[in-house]
Amino acid sequence: MTANSHTPRIMPDRQANPDMTNVYHIAYAPGIKKAYLFHWNCNLKCRGCLCKKEINCLALEENLDVVARDPHLAPPRGPESFLSLNGIMETLRKVELKEVLFEGQEATIDPHFAEICRRLKAEFGVYITLNTNGLKLPDLSNVDEVVFSLKAVTPELYLDYTEVPNTRMLENFENIFRSGKKLRAEMVFIPGYIDIAETEVIAKHIASLSRDIPLRIDAYFECGDNTWRRATPEEMRQAVAAAKKHLNTVTCTQQTTDNLDKKDLFFEVKRLF
Repeated sequence: MTANSHTPRIMPDRQANPDMTNVYHIAYAPGIKKAYLFHWNCNLKCRGCLCKKEINCLALEENLDVVARDPHLAPPRGPESFLSLNGIMETLRKVELKEVLFEGQEATIDPHFAEICRRLKAEFGVYITLNTNGLKLPDLSNVDEVVFSLKAVTPELYLDYTEVPNTRMLENFENIFRSGKKLRAEMVFIPGYIDIAETEVIAKHIASLSRDIPLRIDAYFECGDNTWRRATPEEMRQAVAAAKKHLNTVTCTQQTTDNLDKKDLFFEVKRLF
């Protein structure tokens, strides 16, 4: 997820507590021993930001209806509280842990990002995955895998969608690949906007580095005041086919009210914070 201009910009009070992080929500899947750390605030203003509809984990039971919610309702309020570094560790000590996924808005702009990763790796020895828009390249020494959201490769389209140029993002995508870090790419398919043509542009760009970088295509669903409609199953099949001309591994999520097509939904997901 990325932030947007309609989402309240609430930040932790670091003057009161310099150890306060941007983490406002932690979810946990006991069946796979995986925790999800949600970070607040972003360095992009994506028009299709999911935070216009929901800021907490979609796999929680109370959020499984998110696709069907009226997109024109007022956006959710920002977080009520944040966790300190010690608060994160104390919360995660309550469960058995094998994996941690950094997500929410944009984790890399948390000033404590590197230290959170270091402490998680040192105490729990967990596999750490970072979901990122790639605009900022932090210390990734304790990150095992990066899931990189490309948004768009065509410069004008990326700028229109995010209000930020994509030059640095594309440079960082290549830098992460060249570093040898495990890398996956993702995009959101938006009919009539970031559509079949742009899907193929994105796939070609990824393939210019390696055909073996996996791509996941997420189906857009209505949020905020956008005029775009939900992607259909047929459009998603066409998008996957277009990307597979250039990449060896392409998957998609067709998000509906009864199936978000996420492997984690085979497991109970509960709120830790």
